[in-house]
Amino acid sequence: MAGTEKKTTDQRSVGDWPVLSESHWYSLAITSAVFTAIAVVAAFISIFGNGFDGDADLKMAQGLAPFGVALFAVVTFCTVGWRGSINTRQANQSESEGRAKLLQEGAKLLGETEKASHVSAGIATLGVLVAGPDKEYAFQSMNLLADFVEDHMRLDHTNRHRPQISGVMRTGEQNGINTGREISFDCTNYSPDLDQDHDDYETVYWHYIPGFELIRYKGGAFSLDEHYNLSELENIHFNNVEIRGWNQLLLDDRFYRCRFSNCDIHEINSMLQLDKHNDYEYAFDRCDFSGCKIHVPELITKNLKKEHNYYVVGNPPVLVGMTDTVDWAKVLLCEERKPGRGFY
Repeated sequence: MAGTEKKTTDQRSVGDWPVLSESHWYSLAITSAVFTAIAVVAAFISIFGNGFDGDADLKMAQGLAPFGVALFAVVTFCTVGWRGSINTRQANQSESEGRAKLLQEGAKLLGETEKASHVSAGIATLGVLVAGPDKEYAFQSMNLLADFVEDHMRLDHTNRHRPQISGVMRTGEQNGINTGREISFDCTNYSPDLDQDHDDYETVYWHYIPGFELIRYKGGAFSLDEHYNLSELENIHFNNVEIRGWNQLLLDDRFYRCRFSNCDIHEINSMLQLDKHNDYEYAFDRCDFSGCKIHVPELITKNLKKEHNYYVVGNPPVLVGMTDTVDWAKVLLCEERKPGRGFY
């Protein structure tokens, strides 16, 4: 975690031009002032060292005057720069103190789990930091939210604060911040409280929560989320999970012993996701295989019609690496058009 924190801190944007620090401006101001003082003394000695000689010394004084003005201007400029850097430091310190207070207040409210409104306020407070310009505080805020997820959502995602936390974590990821943590959601030995408001209390429904380096799901169901393309989420793994309603699915080794319902299957690269299904046909339920690229030859020997899997006429699947013609109508239903999600 420390490495990730350092990484996020190092990602602060810097300008194309070198930046002078407060100490640099102070050194320049002192140096220019000393140099100006020496120059003034030297000029005074040159002009008045042998007494004041009318026109000659007057001309010398007039000739040196612009240089004196320039030197004093340099001193003034460096002094203003120094004072400006002090003001900037004080402003940055004040902002940092303000962010630290927000972090503390957010953490305090987040911990008051018996008061839902306080938790929501805590998430919103931390969300301000996550969306802000300081990536270090954003990283710390996301870690506090990750702690809450680990403490309250490992067994199911019915927690009322889950959507709000997901939104804040999504903002953090869009800003290039990740907690670098791994988390596992496992409901295999979990029986939801029947008093809770479940549409189907026998099934635990998972959701994607951004901000983690790796997420593992075991058991339950994972339904379509319009915010994401499941095939692009490379940091997740499913074990014995029912995947419901997703489009353009790429089946690879992220899925192990999973079942797919009402999904559009775009490509099948691995049979790991089908291992528990002896005949494979029960791995898919009402799935659309139109144009699907299949890299697993044994799949075409199975009867996928039993669970109403299909392809749309004119757009059959493709068995990659095989030149022989496949009678897909023996493997899948052939539909005139794509049925609705609730067909059969």
